[in-house]
Amino acid sequence: MYKYNLIVLKHFRGYPSLMDSVSNDIRYARLLKLIDEFNSKNTIFFSTTTRYDDRLESISEIAESEGFKWIEYTDDESIEQILSKCEGINFGPASNSNVVIGGTNTAGCLLRNSNVCANEWIERGFDVQMCLSICADYQLDGINTVEKNNMAMAILYNFAKNRNLIEKMDICYDVTELRRYE
Repeated sequence: MYKYNLIVLKHFRGYPSLMDSVSNDIRYARLLKLIDEFNSKNTIFFSTTTRYDDRLESISEIAESEGFKWIEYTDDESIEQILSKCEGINFGPASNSNVVIGGTNTAGCLLRNSNVCANEWIERGFDVQMCLSICADYQLDGINTVEKNNMAMAILYNFAKNRNLIEKMDICYDVTELRRYE
């Protein structure tokens, strides 16, 4: 049986002008740290386009130079379509995978409002982790990054609690705390 780490990045760049530069810098630094923490032999990065994002494009180039697979997907693609790409690169079926989610709109697209959100992965039986240091929330109505991210965390927690997902979804901040297959 195959066991993979799937790093799913949804709109990682987001809207930089709606977030402070320090928070954005932290997200990119933590994403880069994932390359040090995970094994390139069984980890695949999936991201929406890296175009128009020099930092994300550079991180994808570094990951690939370290032996990681980095695959772009579109907003229209389903989890099944993404998983079929694993087979297309000779990784075999990824039905027993650890999914790490990051990107923008923690309380929306990453948690519950997209084809590849945490809730969709959980419904298909995957182990899911939300890594908050690589997440951001631009669309909530807070007055600054701290308030927006705090609101996103509250929404995330209540969503998980109200749907009995606490046992099915881990939430952490530090990438070194992420569960991973070796």
